[in-house]
Amino acid sequence: MATKSIKPKSKSRYQRSKVPHLYCDQLTGIYYARARNAQGRDVWQSLSTQVFSVAKEKVLTKVAEIQAGAAVRLASASRQISTFGDAAQIYSGRVKAATNLKESSKRYRLETIAGLYRSWPELERAPFSGVTIDACLSWAAKYKEKVHGTRFNNTVDSLRHILDVAKEAGVIATNPATPIGKGKVTPKRLELPSREQFHAIVAAIASSGAWCARDCADMVQFLAYSGCRLTEATNIKWEHVDSKAGLIRIYGDPEAGGTKNQEARSIPFTQPLAELLERLRARDSEPHNPERRGQGFILYVEECYNPLAKACKKIGLKPISHHDLRHLFATRCIEAGVDIPTVSRWLGHRDGGALAMRVYGHLRDEHSQEMARRVTF
Repeated sequence: MATKSIKPKSKSRYQRSKVPHLYCDQLTGIYYARARNAQGRDVWQSLSTQVFSVAKEKVLTKVAEIQAGAAVRLASASRQISTFGDAAQIYSGRVKAATNLKESSKRYRLETIAGLYRSWPELERAPFSGVTIDACLSWAAKYKEKVHGTRFNNTVDSLRHILDVAKEAGVIATNPATPIGKGKVTPKRLELPSREQFHAIVAAIASSGAWCARDCADMVQFLAYSGCRLTEATNIKWEHVDSKAGLIRIYGDPEAGGTKNQEARSIPFTQPLAELLERLRARDSEPHNPERRGQGFILYVEECYNPLAKACKKIGLKPISHHDLRHLFATRCIEAGVDIPTVSRWLGHRDGGALAMRVYGHLRDEHSQEMARRVTF
């Protein structure tokens, strides 16, 4: 049964939460989703819960329904879902309309659906009578052997979400993918460039002849010297750089390009970072993209996927990603003797170094062994 929209008599009584579009009625404690519909009208819909964790899970779907208009709701209400593919289309629409997901996250979720169809060819046109618990478990057992644990778990999540759409519409009573267990996620061994290879990558990008060659080379260096995530780096402005204190301050609003976990942090200047910033500040040019001009952005481009991949190929290396440059920063810091809890704070982790230990712990051991070999009597 569809939830009725409301028009608050006093918006002041609805307190905005830290989750986008999620508000709490201070008188009743009930949570509401707020978004604009296809006609641009401000719509409020009750999530029928006083529990924040439950509301947080429900708000994404509710906002997608509001923004997508009546089509999604009517499809579910009238139960016009006869195949798995029908439910998958509705779920895909919700993902595309979601305002609290990055474009990269949306692409990834849609890729998991494509992975489902590749590994289970008859699934898209299958009626729900054929999507049984046994069928789901059989698919999972085979797929688990073919992909990394992270990809497996995320694909299973998409399968469950799609089947939940059918459950919402009353087409099925229970979700047959529920019994599928989580796959074991083993950390990947990092394959990062050496110091010489990294400088060769930068040189190859800078000399490529592309209009953005120098700007892309600057981005690669900045990501490697700062350890910033891509979104953080592309939103840093000169006003965030405290040269006197030797710090770059990253703020906590993810919608404005801040930190992933919404907590501000500071990154100290390393010598390479300080030298790069000095050179970038001395530029007398403006970004090629008009939308980035005159706003004080440190970096002039917002990504460098292709130049980075081409440079790696040119010097005979396996392609690395933007995020690999963050790993490179952490690796060089640990190799230089910086302790893991400190590196973890610079990266913006909130777990005191637990994640960094899992990813980079072997580097600490290798560094320790190298230091031990230098001890003589």
